[in-house]
Amino acid sequence: ECPLCLVRQPAENAPRLLSCPHRSCGACLRQYLRIEITESRVNICCPECSERLNPADIRRLLHDSPHLVAKYEEFMLRRCLAADPDCRWCPAPDCGYAVIAYGCASCPKLTCERDGCQTEFCYHCKQIWHPNQTCDMARQQRAQSLRVRTKHTSGLSYGQESGPADDIKPCPRCSAYIIKMNDGSCNHMTCAVCGCEFCWLCMKEISDLHYLSPSGCTFWGKKPWSRKKKILWQLGTLIGAPVGISLIAGIAIPAMVIGIPVYVGRKV
Repeated sequence: ECPLCLVRQPAENAPRLLSCPHRSCGACLRQYLRIEITESRVNICCPECSERLNPADIRRLLHDSPHLVAKYEEFMLRRCLAADPDCRWCPAPDCGYAVIAYGCASCPKLTCERDGCQTEFCYHCKQIWHPNQTCDMARQQRAQSLRVRTKHTSGLSYGQESGPADDIKPCPRCSAYIIKMNDGSCNHMTCAVCGCEFCWLCMKEISDLHYLSPSGCTFWGKKPWSRKKKILWQLGTLIGAPVGISLIAGIAIPAMVIGIPVYVGRKV
């Protein structure tokens, strides 16, 4: 019986996997792989356990869908390249060419070597080359021009001046564009291409303690805390932590002084 569709089928319809002993019918496995790859997932696990499927199994099951196999291999390649700190992706539309640039910190001008592209871009900010400008100046100029275009294009506006700029942002590690509804939902994001975990508000790679730190970013919400809230949070932490520790110690120490002799006396 297939554990996915719960239909009894002969054993030859359930292909064996290299990564684990679980078996499901071929039709269910193929549909499962189609959904996972279509949703840009790279680390595809067995539908019954957490073992990752072997790429050879994925190619074998999708032999009749070469476009899905090509998409899967492209995502795998992007994930491997994203792990290289010197890998930079060409920002030109519909290019997707990667440039491995070593020792370019002092001379950050890169050129895409793909035939017909030759786009020049910056090693540091990974955007179109900005001569006679720092990365921050170029970033501010791009943001300003985007706000102007959004303001004058009412058909693309979401009712806010910032518009799509708040809904589409690049991954801080691999620069793959990610779409998120600007509804104040969870700000802890995971890139489907490189697996980077980052905060949607500050666009920085984060740990589990990021939202408990004085960064001002909130787990839910559309914008970080204001400067006033940050200061109040820090003051509350500085004052509240010693008070809390003193209160706990003030209760625990007398309890131990009284409780231990009583407990020992009862045992005797």
